[in-house]
Amino acid sequence: MQEDESKIKWSQFLAGDNEAYCWIYKVYIQMLFRYGHSFTSDTELIKDCIQDVFTGLYKNRKQLITPKNIKVYLLVSLKNSLINALYREDRYTSYNHETVSFTLGLTVEEQYVTDELYTNQQRKIQEILNVLTPRQKEIIYYRYIQELSFDEICIMMDMNYQSAQNLIQRSLKKIRDLYGPAEVFLLLLSISVQ
Repeated sequence: MQEDESKIKWSQFLAGDNEAYCWIYKVYIQMLFRYGHSFTSDTELIKDCIQDVFTGLYKNRKQLITPKNIKVYLLVSLKNSLINALYREDRYTSYNHETVSFTLGLTVEEQYVTDELYTNQQRKIQEILNVLTPRQKEIIYYRYIQELSFDEICIMMDMNYQSAQNLIQRSLKKIRDLYGPAEVFLLLLSISVQ
């Protein structure tokens, strides 16, 4: 439902409605900020890149069309902006999907910090996630946290459908082989309620 409303607001924005532009920003800013932390802990760089994305949208609105999925469009835009910024800072030497660092950090609500059970569970989940490659963490994030379809994941990760399916299955199998099926369930349950 939010995607339908987003498309309406996007069309209004393209027609020159500044309130619709503000609405898009407000709806997606927190999600984009959290997503940016998957690539870097530099919050100022993330903020700058989000600003670049929205500035670019505003400047180029007359040439833009309504994308099939606004959320995916914004995620791809931010990912590209962050990667370009990180390359400019020489954090990466050449663009390769395998060299781009992607961390899947779990946010911990302050009220749970004192809850020992929750803290132990989060530690176990982080341990499980640490056995995955950055690419495997990235696909887990897109599939189970952002709840993207495999077609959308293929766009985000620049891979074909079968490769995306294989990557997610290898990721889950790796966890299952090392920790057992109960741990896979724990992982998926915990990240899906984030």
